[in-house]
Amino acid sequence: MVRLLRCGPAGYCMLLVTVVMTLVALTFAVTAHGEGIQVETSPQVIRKTILRGEAGTVQVKVTNKGSVPVEIVPNVVDLSIDEHGYNVEIPEGVDYAWGLKGFAQVSPVKFMLKPGETRIAEVKIEAPRSLSGGRYGILYFAASDPSAQGRIMMVVRCGTLLFVTVPGTETYSGRIRDIRFIRRQGRAGSLGGLEVVFENTGNVHMSATGRIRISDDRNILVNTALRGGTGTILPGGTRLYRAELREDIPDGEYEVTVDFMFEGKAATAQKAFRIRGGQAYSE
Repeated sequence: MVRLLRCGPAGYCMLLVTVVMTLVALTFAVTAHGEGIQVETSPQVIRKTILRGEAGTVQVKVTNKGSVPVEIVPNVVDLSIDEHGYNVEIPEGVDYAWGLKGFAQVSPVKFMLKPGETRIAEVKIEAPRSLSGGRYGILYFAASDPSAQGRIMMVVRCGTLLFVTVPGTETYSGRIRDIRFIRRQGRAGSLGGLEVVFENTGNVHMSATGRIRISDDRNILVNTALRGGTGTILPGGTRLYRAELREDIPDGEYEVTVDFMFEGKAATAQKAFRIRGGQAYSE
């Protein structure tokens, strides 16, 4: 904010306030752009293994694809992934056990890029001897036009995901945290499907696939894959899976069995329920 003191012809003075606004465009795409600024980074995801007590480096190429010179400020933030598979930036000061920020240093801390120019940014990662499992971050590049001083300034950010693992210390484990019933749309109370929440209880990222079976004491009525993708689940994180039922299940007593496979391991959970008048009730 800039304050200017201006005096009028009658001797009175006016205080003029000029505000420089910063607009942030956030994207995980390889290319980000806005107001003549277009920045491209490569690669989009980096996976790195570092032994305990040692250091390693990763490099990211940054190219100015726009029409104006830009100032680039790189920064590492901690990464989480929500239950729908979307990347989430952990705010500064939040306690997070799986972040990379505290172990990473970026150089250079700031640099200029002319149109068409490319430069390499380097991240040095030091693994303490006590470190185990995985740590996760986003290497952001904030690009702005320095000539925009005194007017609205557009800041464009694009990022590279960083997955760092300490080999030989990985623990793969997971559990089915919840099984929920979904009502069928347009038919109040009718069972339309199930939602399953799978949790990564290990210390390193994983992917998981699941299936559900619905059976009574005689037959298996439903045997289908859960939808939710095979995307990455970070330690301490969850992923929401769904299965929709094509047909109504008759009134009766049933059991749903959920099986997940991940990294050569399995997790199973069961839940008894009954159908009365088309509605599902947990036992």
